[in-house]
Amino acid sequence: MRASLIVAFCIILSQGYCQNRKNDLVNGNFNNLPLEVIFDSLSAQTNYFFSYNSDLLPKGSLYSISADNTPIDKFLSRLLVGTGLKYSFFKDQIILNYLPVEARVIKKKNFFSISGTVYNENGETLNNANVFLDGTTIGVSSDIDGNYKLESIPPGFYDIVFSHVGYENAVYQISEMNGGSRIQTHQMELDLGQLEEVEVISNRINRAETSWQRHYAVFRKEILGQSENAKESVIENPEALDFTYNSEKNSLSAFSQFPLQIRNDALGYRVSYFLESFKKEESELRFRGKIRFRNLEPLNSVEKREWRKNRKKSYFGSFNHFKQSLLSGELKKEGFRIYRVRSLDKFEIKKENELSVTDILVFKGDHYELDFNNYLAVEYRKEKESEDFLRSSNFVQTLYAEYITSDGILIKDPGNQISVIRLLRNSVRLDLSGEVMDRFGLTTYGYWAWERTADLVPINYDPKYDNL
Repeated sequence: MRASLIVAFCIILSQGYCQNRKNDLVNGNFNNLPLEVIFDSLSAQTNYFFSYNSDLLPKGSLYSISADNTPIDKFLSRLLVGTGLKYSFFKDQIILNYLPVEARVIKKKNFFSISGTVYNENGETLNNANVFLDGTTIGVSSDIDGNYKLESIPPGFYDIVFSHVGYENAVYQISEMNGGSRIQTHQMELDLGQLEEVEVISNRINRAETSWQRHYAVFRKEILGQSENAKESVIENPEALDFTYNSEKNSLSAFSQFPLQIRNDALGYRVSYFLESFKKEESELRFRGKIRFRNLEPLNSVEKREWRKNRKKSYFGSFNHFKQSLLSGELKKEGFRIYRVRSLDKFEIKKENELSVTDILVFKGDHYELDFNNYLAVEYRKEKESEDFLRSSNFVQTLYAEYITSDGILIKDPGNQISVIRLLRNSVRLDLSGEVMDRFGLTTYGYWAWERTADLVPINYDPKYDNL
């Protein structure tokens, strides 16, 4: 009994000692320093020793933080926000390790804002400039004094776009995980290409020609897609488009001085599509643009419910849904399965080639990396393929060649949705919210590639809260 009391007293005394040590105070201003340098300074101030694997620390990241008689535990809690790291005390050591997967998901409450002023080439403020985050509903026009403010931005990685008629579009990358506010000013540059438009218009197809209508039909199908949502979408200003066609290469290119205005009556969005490039040559298609979403005003509660239902259907099974499920560690719960595939020519999904999240996703402290060889097949089991997809997708011709009759009729019932990812880099970085940080780092095939602009919901769309 006496020995037990002594042991208990020692444990209490040790716990009290550790608690007092946690109150060791930190002072100083740390400006643009790597974590290991800050840790060395903390060790010198408190006599704590840091224990960690150097691979845990974010590579190339610099941190600024100040302390004025701040307890070391509170200081570390502030310092490590957004790094994906946790700390614990053991005697005179501070041990660093990764947070569990479920704790790394960024909380939506960490909203942030971006504000600034837009100028012209003479340094004068420029009103009515479009300022928006690509692929989102977050955007405004600059006011009469050239000022703008984007608010309630969920944490993540974004492209902020500045656009104005007669000026070159400008894009900056913005990444913020911890909330707060940022300042981003911009000086617009004159678009000399638009000024020279009169000189090159003769090389393009006149809108009055029947060939313009034919090329527009091709463009519309490729941009909007061939789904049910595409059938309820319309480009409201097709006259903004010009086309060039090379008959020798069977190559079609499209240009637009103004953003295309797309009304999507299936999902309830008005989409401003800032076309950057479009080229279709034989079976190869490449197009790129920036997108701003705006909510349409529903006519009644019935239309509002229909839009919400269609938006959820578009989101679930999408690439964005896949990324969120990947990061949350709930891939199978959300209906996804992933498989290793060596080639598209001999495409086959086998149970023995099924992978887990840890086989393809690596946590790097301040970001994730997708890392796999060849191709990754993604199966979504909670929704069947669209019959429009089976009738029109080139991918289906490869995937289900044995189901196609001699006269081209597909004899197959819709199955689970199948998409494929191919990395164009050794690995591709995702930020802590799941956004791809290298937009040209991967390409997709199958269902995700077949779905086009008419099937997109904004990247800030949340199926649990749809603010119509």
